[in-house]
Amino acid sequence: MLPPGFDGQPERAPSPLEFRRRESERSIYTEKKIGDEWVAIWTTDDLPADANVTHVTVIPYRGERVVLPYKDGTELLPETNVAEGETAEAAIRRVLFDQCGIQDPKITHLGHFTYKATTLNKTLQPGTVTYDALYVIEVGSLADNPGDESYERHIKLQRELNLLLRGHYVERRREYTDTLDHWLLERLKAARN
Repeated sequence: MLPPGFDGQPERAPSPLEFRRRESERSIYTEKKIGDEWVAIWTTDDLPADANVTHVTVIPYRGERVVLPYKDGTELLPETNVAEGETAEAAIRRVLFDQCGIQDPKITHLGHFTYKATTLNKTLQPGTVTYDALYVIEVGSLADNPGDESYERHIKLQRELNLLLRGHYVERRREYTDTLDHWLLERLKAARN
């Protein structure tokens, strides 16, 4: 006896692309455990007015290309911890100039991780909330060199940024790429109008 639906022909395995959804369509963002000390969740809402932003990561665009810092044989996104008493915007301007030589950036908040300290956090009380924010900027102008002489500036294609995100930002890749894709799409739509 043949199983139901069997018509005598060998079954064809579906192509891997036939049923593949975009990663952002697969499920909602869930909490991530970062080490034993933090639990984090991604959101694209505006930062709260009283947000304690402790870290910023920036994706700088100059036209259609991405401006990346290069140091010790490695390209990464410009990122830094926000110093005590420093605003997130001041930290962004500082890291962009120091690592890439970028001046007069147009800053756009893309999203942020809301970090909540666990009972195993060694520096903060359990339940303390901090923010790790992602920004995209459009370059206003470039200095001759980065402010920190140990850095070089590389200008790359979008596909090279995608490879960088997949290779070096594994824990944050989905959140960063989904949010960046949306921003890029809106940017392209605005340019057509």
